[in-house]
Formats: sequence, structure tokens, C-alpha cells
Amino acid sequence: MRKYLFLLLLVSAVSANAQTFDEADLVGTWTTTGLAYAPYQITNIESITLGDGIYGNSKRWSGFFKNLTRVNYYNGEEETKTSEREQINDFFISNNNKLHIIQESMTFHFIIEELTATTLKVKTYDGQNYSFTKDNSSSAVRSLPQTRSADESIYNLSGQKVENVTADGIYIQNGQKKVIKK
Repeated sequence: MRKYLFLLLLVSAVSANAQTFDEADLVGTWTTTGLAYAPYQITNIESITLGDGIYGNSKRWSGFFKNLTRVNYYNGEEETKTSEREQINDFFISNNNKLHIIQESMTFHFIIEELTATTLKVKTYDGQNYSFTKDNSSSAVRSLPQTRSADESIYNLSGQKVENVTADGIYIQNGQKKVIKK
């Protein structure tokens, strides 16, 4: 009995730490709403756009940072540089909801605290919190009006338009099959 209880507890512990988010949940543009501190001397990120891309023969998640501001120190001098757009080479979610964003010279590591359709809250391993809001206007699926004029044309089963029906058979008119007997 103790063996089964131990096994049940072990399975429960493993499933409690299971990944609950998917990279597809992150696709879109996320605007920062409270960036007070960032690694690598970054002082501001206007937004992060995440999606999927194809590099060579492999498909992987990619994106870019918009208006990323970084403070660099050269020979004791402070230099602030803002990049309008910086490429994200890859991103993925690992066990325990850890988000990894890989850029050419940096890798960001976050723990996802909350992820909804419009909110992303993450924290760094040292406890710094970040909030992002998703811009759904650019990625929203909008329904298009379906205006289709009534097409009274008649087609045979090969899809060829028939001007004058001269023989019995099955024809198509307005997307419907019709049996015509002459």
C-alpha cells in the first residue's frame, strides 16, 4: 500500500511541475508596461514581437525587440544606444514554464507567472518582475463579408461552363447539383 501511495505522490509532484504554456500562446506583439530593470544593462524595451520563421531548412520561433535601449560602459564612459529593431533568433518554453529568448549576443531567461490572451507576466531568476500587454489589433482574425453574386451559370461535372444544355445529365448551378432531363 505504501508503494502505491509513494507512486501517486511522485506522479502528482511531476505533473504539478509540468509545462502549462506553449510557444504558440506567445505569438504576437507584446508591449512592456513596467520595465524597471533588465539584464545586460537594458533600460527600455518598447515591445517584443514573437512569431515563427524559417531559417534555412528549419522552422523555428523568432521575432524582434522594438526600440531596445541599452547602456554600455567603454573605458569608464557611459554610452546609451537605442536600436529600433533587434532580431530574436529563437525562443522556447522549457520545464516549469521557463521562457528563454535567444538573441545573437544575449539569452534572456524568465519564469512565466501568468499568460493570458492579453497579459504576460514574467520574472527573472533573481526576482525582477515584468508585465507585457498583447496588442491584439494586428493579429486579430477579422471576418470578411461574403458577398457572392448569384451565378446562374450551369457547369458540367468536369467544371466546364455549359452555354446550352442539350443532353440529360447531372449539372451544377449555384453550387448545387441538378439533374436535368431533356
